[in-house]
Amino acid sequence: MVRQAVLVVCILLAGPLVAQEQETEELTESLKPPSWEIAPEISRFTYREPGVMKDEGTFYGVVGSYTRRRLQSGDPAPSDIDANDAISWSTFEIEGRLSFGEVDYDGAYMDGTPLRTSGTDDFLLDIRLMGGREWQPAKCPNAFYAGLGYRYLNDDSSSRPGGYLRESNYLYVPLGARADFALRDGWGLALTGELDVLLIGRQISHLDDVDPNYPEVKNWQWPGIGLRAGVALRHRSRSFDLAVSPFVRYWWIAESDVSNGYFEPENNTLEYGLSAIVRF
Repeated sequence: MVRQAVLVVCILLAGPLVAQEQETEELTESLKPPSWEIAPEISRFTYREPGVMKDEGTFYGVVGSYTRRRLQSGDPAPSDIDANDAISWSTFEIEGRLSFGEVDYDGAYMDGTPLRTSGTDDFLLDIRLMGGREWQPAKCPNAFYAGLGYRYLNDDSSSRPGGYLRESNYLYVPLGARADFALRDGWGLALTGELDVLLIGRQISHLDDVDPNYPEVKNWQWPGIGLRAGVALRHRSRSFDLAVSPFVRYWWIAESDVSNGYFEPENNTLEYGLSAIVRF
């Protein structure tokens, strides 16, 4: 037992030297633009209009992104960098997400009659353009980013009695930060937090799917706030990185304006899940 404890202490004392060597290698690798990420994911999705209805189901999707980095002027050239140099670079990223799933509906008809259904097809599209800044050696946080995002949710229950197609469109500004922590033997940990500010939302309800005499209703929605958080455990190799990341995403949207006598109630969306990330 004592021998094992001594061994653990020796490993911990040797850790900073190993970490410094890894930091130099990882820093050189991180300066190689561009980089790509592919991340299959699975999540639990819940959409609520409090006191009105709830949609709940499992989504399967994939996130893909492209990131380009540019070393800032005045920083040392990549060939002259060592682990103690303080450098920074600007980043540009384009990210896209596509998810599919089936949700169960718990609500009511327009006349108030309770209604429960299952197997409604949903799909979600999210596209983001972001610019940012990163620093090395790592600080806490060591990366910031901001940009413009578009989120589209298609909920189609038109094949069911009383059902219709609903389309949610959000234009928003993502504001985020990331903290990276180097561990041992090529392992690292990244913590990400993000605030999403809704610029404008557009809800389109195809009530004419229920009855041709009903209108197609289009409502504007504002304000709205979104939150995201994730933890990624990553292992770095010379050719690509692998990571596992649990995440949570949340949206709150206020009640819409009135159009043709109809309005969209206040609603919130909670999504949590797990993604497997490949970076190359």
